[in-house]
Amino acid sequence: MRRIDNFNAGPSALPLPALERAQAELLEFEGTGMSIIEHSHRGKAYERVHFEAIALLKELLGLGDDMHVLFMQGGASQQFATLPMNFLRPGTHADYVITGGWAEKALEETKWFGEARVAATTAGPGNPKYTRIPKAEELELDPAAAYVHLTSNNTLFGTQWQTFPETKAPLVVDMSSDILWRPTDMSKMSMVYAGAQKNVGPSGVTIVLIRKDFLKSAREDIPTIFRYGTLRIR
Repeated sequence: MRRIDNFNAGPSALPLPALERAQAELLEFEGTGMSIIEHSHRGKAYERVHFEAIALLKELLGLGDDMHVLFMQGGASQQFATLPMNFLRPGTHADYVITGGWAEKALEETKWFGEARVAATTAGPGNPKYTRIPKAEELELDPAAAYVHLTSNNTLFGTQWQTFPETKAPLVVDMSSDILWRPTDMSKMSMVYAGAQKNVGPSGVTIVLIRKDFLKSAREDIPTIFRYGTLRIR
């Protein structure tokens, strides 16, 4: 079997032992007589996998019990809409720091649910491309914002936040392109989301980390299935 070195900016390469284990367990999982994908998501066999994945992710990221770990679908693009749906209320606004195409998309989705304010951007007249991360003094952050949103790594433009800004409003970070690439201080962040296929696993899973105190501020007057609170582990 010939394996290639995959440096694709989209779907990530997976370790061969992980693929071989998945291949074996696809037919029968741990002597249960069923594939793991045939088990009930409420069954004990699947629950072991689910809770182990949460525990390992918390260990790798250094998360405490004050953070929920959710596994969702739809990639980061779904989070662009789910985030403001949960946290923007009438009369409030969110601050967006625009450093690339994905941040632009997140901003546009927010406008379906409320006011999105551009707190900083590194592209404009005479500079149509995003060539840098904004300086601290360029960030016009409103402490009364429902949240501040930024994209940690802009793969299309080659820029990345090396340190995250201090914010009075809750900080939400799209880390689809660089989650788990290095030890990261998550204590500043109220929420992190990441499409897993970039550098964590196969496409189809989205990681959402959400601080419990931030979740308490979420709306409950939206459809049940779109509430982060519905999906949390109780």
